[in-house]
Amino acid sequence: MLYTIFTLSLISLVLLFWLYKLICHCFFKPFHLWKNQENSSVPSKEATMLSIKKLKDGKFPLLEIEVVFENFSGYPIQRGLRFRDSKPHLNRFKKDGKVRITLDPNKKPNPPYFLHSGKYKVSLIYILLCSLFTITYVAGCYFLMGEAISRIVSAPRYHENLFSNSSETTETLLFVSIILIVLNYILKKTGLLTSKRTKSQNWDLMYYGLGTMATVTSYEDTGTLINENPVVKFNYTYEDEAGNTLVGSDKKIVGKLEVIGLPDIHEIEIMYLPNNPQVSKLMVNLQKQSFQNFVNAMFMFCFFIFSVILVVSFYNDIF
Repeated sequence: MLYTIFTLSLISLVLLFWLYKLICHCFFKPFHLWKNQENSSVPSKEATMLSIKKLKDGKFPLLEIEVVFENFSGYPIQRGLRFRDSKPHLNRFKKDGKVRITLDPNKKPNPPYFLHSGKYKVSLIYILLCSLFTITYVAGCYFLMGEAISRIVSAPRYHENLFSNSSETTETLLFVSIILIVLNYILKKTGLLTSKRTKSQNWDLMYYGLGTMATVTSYEDTGTLINENPVVKFNYTYEDEAGNTLVGSDKKIVGKLEVIGLPDIHEIEIMYLPNNPQVSKLMVNLQKQSFQNFVNAMFMFCFFIFSVILVVSFYNDIF
């Protein structure tokens, strides 16, 4: 029964994982925002628009704007917003103009900022659609697993042989797992993919951190190349709010033509956590999180495709 137990456990974990993701996206996040706004714990801030770009025309054009606003600690940061303009005739978005945004700390690890649209309301239609989709998903999982267990109990030896020779074999899954682990290691080594802990720390630094200029004490080539550009480690010292001198280091991709000018870099902008000043990173690394988010999203998409193939293969084996 080894292959049978292994296959049922794997399918169950995959189905539960996507159920958790579904419930978080449909219910937890909207109600968290509504609750926090009711308790006045979601602040609204004024942001200055640095640039506006129209990505797509139409009745409701798709816009991308760069804004500067204060984070939760009151330090100004620059971020990008992409949205559809529901009232283009008002011409509300202009360079150097003002716009109000809402900051919700419960959206972590996703960006906590979005355009302020007045009092947030949970749409009844949205809740009904999410509830219907969730009920359908749970009912489908219940039917699939219930019928599978019923058929396996009625013919355990047949299904054990079936699973041992099917696409869910231990060898196939082990091979896929090794490929994913190696790819994950390479991407993290090059800095293109961050761990959950690092991603959380970067989020805290960007949205709760304070910025300052750090004095570069030394730099060293890490030996890693990304697009033929070296990754350089900067060692630096800086002062926190209390005037204490702290030591930090961070890595940065440096262009081949910029390597010559490294000896002339004496100061570099960093951000550190006020409640934990020892934690710091280069500002430039925190500003460029879009590609890392893209890589994380691609990993999640690949896992979704893998989950679909796994469940469909399991369905074909059972039925």
